Amino acid sequence: MMLDRMEGNAELKSSVQLMLAARRLTHSVLLVGEEGLGAGFAARCIAADYLYPAGGAPAEALLRGECCRAVGKPGDRDSGHVETGIVREAISVAGMGAGGKYLVSQVKAMRSEIFNTSLSAEGRAVLLYHVEKMNEESANALLKVMEEPPEGVLFLLTADSLAGVLPTIRSRCVSFAVAPVSPEQCARYCAAQGVDKKTAALYSELFDGHIGTVLAAAQDEARTAQVEKALQLAKAAADRDSYAAACLLAAYEKDKAGAAALLTDFRTVAAAGLRQSPHAPVQGIAAQRALRLAEAAIQRLGAQVNPKIVLSVFAAKFRAL
Repeated sequence: MMLDRMEGNAELKSSVQLMLAARRLTHSVLLVGEEGLGAGFAARCIAADYLYPAGGAPAEALLRGECCRAVGKPGDRDSGHVETGIVREAISVAGMGAGGKYLVSQVKAMRSEIFNTSLSAEGRAVLLYHVEKMNEESANALLKVMEEPPEGVLFLLTADSLAGVLPTIRSRCVSFAVAPVSPEQCARYCAAQGVDKKTAALYSELFDGHIGTVLAAAQDEARTAQVEKALQLAKAAADRDSYAAACLLAAYEKDKAGAAALLTDFRTVAAAGLRQSPHAPVQGIAAQRALRLAEAAIQRLGAQVNPKIVLSVFAAKFRAL
């Protein structure tokens, strides 16, 4: 089964596989896990096993995310439509508005598609990513179809946290937690996907077994460079070197998004130091203080404070770590 390709999470896999084998899978499944743990991949695996029990090319394409997609235009409730993908039996929906918020037009387009188009013998699967980003209007539009779904339709929802999902959505789903694997398991899996072994081991420690995050960071040159800068910044923190930190951060004084992204990876490295990862340059109490500094700076950037001021203050405080 495609779900066997998911690393770890034995309880989740066995429960879903038993329900699929007995044809007792509920029509709405919610997979909960932090970004990078693989909740989206798990959803695609379940959809593939549901639609194509024998596997094959369509199942592989679905795992790659090559399915139809519901899109729309911000501010236009009637602009939604479904873009045709290779896998016509599956429709994906993810936020498009500011901050990745769902548009009600997307949900309406998906709803219209599954009610008004004929089903194949396999049925249909609807993949809804990060439903914690749904507002009340888009959630209400989804509820209308979840309450009385067409026969043969399976809804697979993902969320970063259960608490972030509206109770009305949560109550209509059976929920499963997606757990991280050990850094060792993560490194083996990512190396098997073509990541350099040394990089796989380093990133698996830093990102604490978050397979999706490791793969994304290792397979994107810009993200790899950003992680390297975060490590350099962590070394400056360990050395209490405000000057080195200021020099590194100077390039981000007019790039708020870039600064926030770098500080997010720096926060990750500091958290790895708290876990006593040997790959983290900053350790112990210094790592704890660096983590707090990063969180405060990220919040200030989000509050529209001038990034040059935020970064200057952040670097200056390295002297007290």
